[in-house]
Amino acid sequence: MESDPRPGITRLFVLRAGLLPTFVGVLTVGALAWSVARDVPHTLDTLRSQHAGWSDATRHDRDVAFGNAIPIDMSVLDYWRNWLRPGDRYWIQMPYEPFSSFGDKRALVQSVARLYLLPAVETPRLANADVVLSWNADPGLLHRRFSAQERAGLQLIFYSRIANDS
Repeated sequence: MESDPRPGITRLFVLRAGLLPTFVGVLTVGALAWSVARDVPHTLDTLRSQHAGWSDATRHDRDVAFGNAIPIDMSVLDYWRNWLRPGDRYWIQMPYEPFSSFGDKRALVQSVARLYLLPAVETPRLANADVVLSWNADPGLLHRRFSAQERAGLQLIFYSRIANDS
């Protein structure tokens, strides 16, 4: 049996194959370190400025800020929130009304309400609801019996608790 006339080449290939994962690892760690050094100071500056801007705001102001930014009249959601109980399942009754290029008013109100009206939860079907929340709509047209109903002045804004007939 003859030995390989080039033993150094085999050893060099094994050595290089072992260095490749190490090189890739060092390169990855270097890229991550560069990313941290570049982005973290900007992120911290942004967080500090946001904290400074909102530190004097009340809890209510912070809660309604995202809805006001859309803009949605958050006083209606405040009205509903005051009547809802934890665990209530609500259904929102609103007519279709164009609002913007990315959604109609009902879809946007539902999206904001899902967070703002917690711990009550939205149900997609009227049949599963405990409460009907109406905005520019008459809950009487739903042909349901209500055990309690509150109206916001003369506006078509209602909180209606569905009667439990069991």
